[in-house]
Amino acid sequence: MRGLRHIAVRAAFAMVAVVLMACHCGEPLPPEPTPPEPEDTRSESLKAFLKKTEQGLYIDSEDVVTYDEFYFQKAWSSDNHSFRIQRDDQSAYFSIRASANSSSSSYQVEYMNATHSVTLMLLRLQSVQSRNSCVWLWNETMKTGVIVPEGLL
Repeated sequence: MRGLRHIAVRAAFAMVAVVLMACHCGEPLPPEPTPPEPEDTRSESLKAFLKKTEQGLYIDSEDVVTYDEFYFQKAWSSDNHSFRIQRDDQSAYFSIRASANSSSSSYQVEYMNATHSVTLMLLRLQSVQSRNSCVWLWNETMKTGVIVPEGLL
């Protein structure tokens, strides 16, 4: 009798195991929950500026002075932490120089174009993007952005 009960219990456990395996294998695993995308809190002006690709100066995401290889020249000095683009006929230019205190993010920006006479600004700029050997510098308060070659300022 004892042997019969042992065989019956083993058969019952085997049946339960088969049923559990069949139930588990037939159902797909539930998908892992994906975290929600973080909300983009950047200003529209900054988003527009980040889409720009030419080196130069942008105010409220409008091109003020931008480099064009057919009409402009570039000059820079790593020693002076400065960068300049200038139209061949000198009708437009943009220059940027890091402040004397290299530990800060203050820059002297000077420009002239067809609609603006010589304008000088002192700006605190922060790096917001780096790609294609250029860095995008931005001042949110003034809605002013600069794209310069990486490593100069």
